[in-house]
Amino acid sequence: MPKGAEVLLETRLPYLSADQRRVVLKTTALGSGYPMLDDPEGWGRLNLFAAADGYGQFNGSVTISMDASQGGFNAADTWRNDIGGAGKLTLNGTGALTLAGANTYTGGTQVRGGTLIAGSRQAFGTGDVYVSAGTVAIAAPARASIAGNYTQLKAGTLEIDRGAGDAGRLAVTGRTTIEGGTLHVKPASGVALNPGDIVDVVDASQLTGRFDSVVVDGHQATALYGSSGVQVRIDG
Repeated sequence: MPKGAEVLLETRLPYLSADQRRVVLKTTALGSGYPMLDDPEGWGRLNLFAAADGYGQFNGSVTISMDASQGGFNAADTWRNDIGGAGKLTLNGTGALTLAGANTYTGGTQVRGGTLIAGSRQAFGTGDVYVSAGTVAIAAPARASIAGNYTQLKAGTLEIDRGAGDAGRLAVTGRTTIEGGTLHVKPASGVALNPGDIVDVVDASQLTGRFDSVVVDGHQATALYGSSGVQVRIDG
């Protein structure tokens, strides 16, 4: 990328460093149109429209920290690109980041603070998801998938934004390990829950552990653990 081009994204992606914004420009650039220049170290053409939607590739470890107190994009943002690559994403801070693309990155995902929202079925790529603190929120319009393992520690929260059909539901292909923390179920607008209802929240091929607490907005509820995952029974 041309030297200094990263300043074009400073107000759009304020929580990224200058080096990170350069990588965003590089991974979303258009080909130059000249074979001699279309290589990993060559010159492309800036695509600011695509760059405004975040990374196109995680070619290494990507760690970001968002500060909700600063407002704007520091508080909440959405990356809509389809993110590939072998790198890992780590989220720190207090803001909320939504991954809305059909992602294929393989390095895994870690949440150490803030809220990472799955806005698509393939938001987390094909790696593991590890929640040491902060929140992972499932808000996809269909059942979201974690192709690897899901691990949640005591300081973590799994939020299920449960809508009609399979909206907001989570499926984990690998092992699901719950070492405590919170399960928070938020019924979507128009979804009515009644005493006795059983709500599917997590489909798991292998499940160990329990949540420390279960919260369902507007209701009393109990978590039900089985060989195929986690459900919530509405008690009142």
